[in-house]
Amino acid sequence: MTIDQTPDDGSAGRRRLIESGVTLGPGVRAWLGADVRIGRDVTIGAGTVLAADTLTLGDGVTIGEDCDLRAGTLFLGDATELQPSVTVFVADAFEIEGGGRIESGTQVTCRSFQADRLLYLGQGTSVGYGGTTASTSHVVLGARVAIGPHSILNANHPIILGDQVGSGSHLTIWTHGFHFGHRLLDGYPATFAPVRIERNVWLAYHATVLPGVTIGADTIVASGSVVSRDLPAGVLAGGVPAAVKRTLDPRPPQGDEAHRRIDALLDDWIAELHWKGLTAERTPDGGIDVAGRHRVLLVTDDTDLDSINAHANAADRRGFHLLTVDDRPDLRPWTGRTRALFELRSGRLSGGLDDVGHDLRDFLRRNALPCGDQLPFRSLPVEGFARLAALTRKPTTTGIGR
Repeated sequence: MTIDQTPDDGSAGRRRLIESGVTLGPGVRAWLGADVRIGRDVTIGAGTVLAADTLTLGDGVTIGEDCDLRAGTLFLGDATELQPSVTVFVADAFEIEGGGRIESGTQVTCRSFQADRLLYLGQGTSVGYGGTTASTSHVVLGARVAIGPHSILNANHPIILGDQVGSGSHLTIWTHGFHFGHRLLDGYPATFAPVRIERNVWLAYHATVLPGVTIGADTIVASGSVVSRDLPAGVLAGGVPAAVKRTLDPRPPQGDEAHRRIDALLDDWIAELHWKGLTAERTPDGGIDVAGRHRVLLVTDDTDLDSINAHANAADRRGFHLLTVDDRPDLRPWTGRTRALFELRSGRLSGGLDDVGHDLRDFLRRNALPCGDQLPFRSLPVEGFARLAALTRKPTTTGIGR
């Protein structure tokens, strides 16, 4: 670790803290102000440009090749990943909390951009798209927001998305619209208005949200819909223009039924592991043995602590991952580099993950059971795809990409 505190023009102190394990590719260029912190094990790819008055890169941040990142304040939290050719042009602050992932070709232009933990922006997404150097161009995204590939967030005015808002590909959110042939003094007022989408909203493939719209929590918007006016919470809406089709009435499974559904899901995961070239089989106690080196066990809410500890001890030095449907605070703290506790209903994740644990976490995410918000999602490579990719020296895609 090195600390460099040299004077800046003889007045303000310049504070730069760079931890160990930082890897810079060839041709990286940086124009940085007085406050710089680069954490442990940070990787910055070849040809990347960094320009910021204040720069913070948390531990384990990965920035791909040929990125161009420029912001007054540039903050990437721990384990955030930016794939190659991401462009950021933000006047005030561009801030992503830990575990975020931005896919290649994404472009962000606005006054300010703030995202909570576990952000996902799909390949080729555009945040900006016209008029986004305005004073009102702010983007605020909650935790676990996932925007599908090739989407547009037109942030001429504020766009605010609550926790766990998700979309399919080609989502478009507009905060302004006008045409020179429909002029203000001819009776066609230009529309400039913010968009607010509350928590847990799902916007399906090619949904469009127009300026001034608010969508209530837990609502689902069907594919191809155009949302031109506010939608209430907890409904299914669809059409052009979008209208309420029905009220949603989810009934969460409980007890044995919930346990059976998760157990059946794990059978599907076993099939995926086979496809990836791993051996995986059920054990007499209902657990799963993966490649003779990893153990996965789903326990009921009333499985006693002694029994669970016996299973954990039997795993010895192998990876051991425990799943419960509902929270089990009696099992915490659950620690270990390769031992993880998945509490599925709340999405709590404790302990550490090996490669199989990461694959399980990603599989659960794909089945709408995301756990943990400290790390991006990643999975084991598929043997057939990995072999073909290696022939052309292109990396396999094993992250959250849809």
